[in-house]
Amino acid sequence: MKLIDDHGNLFGAVNIIDALVVLLVAAVVVAGAAFVTAGGDEPTQPQEPSTTTSTATVEVAGVQPYVADALTVGPVDTGGIVAIENKSVSPTIVVTEDESGNLYEREHPQQRTVRLELTLETLDQDGERQFQGEPLEIGRTATLDFGSVTVDATFTALNDSE
Repeated sequence: MKLIDDHGNLFGAVNIIDALVVLLVAAVVVAGAAFVTAGGDEPTQPQEPSTTTSTATVEVAGVQPYVADALTVGPVDTGGIVAIENKSVSPTIVVTEDESGNLYEREHPQQRTVRLELTLETLDQDGERQFQGEPLEIGRTATLDFGSVTVDATFTALNDSE
């Protein structure tokens, strides 16, 4: 008995093309089943965010003296701010131009720049700290509610979580 006869049948019973198609379909089914059932690790569920505290330094520029005075060191507990740990106030520096076009840095006669070290309530999700629903990053501007006063501040430094 020949392996393939004159009519293209394998062992005289099955057409060679049909046999190759059956083998190809079987290989695809086995590979698909292996892909679906393999994986070892189950898919990981997103981790629930955990609440933590972070220390950050912010700068509030160009505010009136009464706003600077309203920001006091101590507990706050509003808007995700736990406490003001440290505060420094300096005159706001402005750039002025003379009649010749020369530029000069001068202290503003009234406006103040306030630097605050804050303890914040943050969320840690997948290794990223968030404050007020946004990533906590240097250069980010946020509206901060201190209860007695609300200001726009820029994050200038971030410290490790406590």
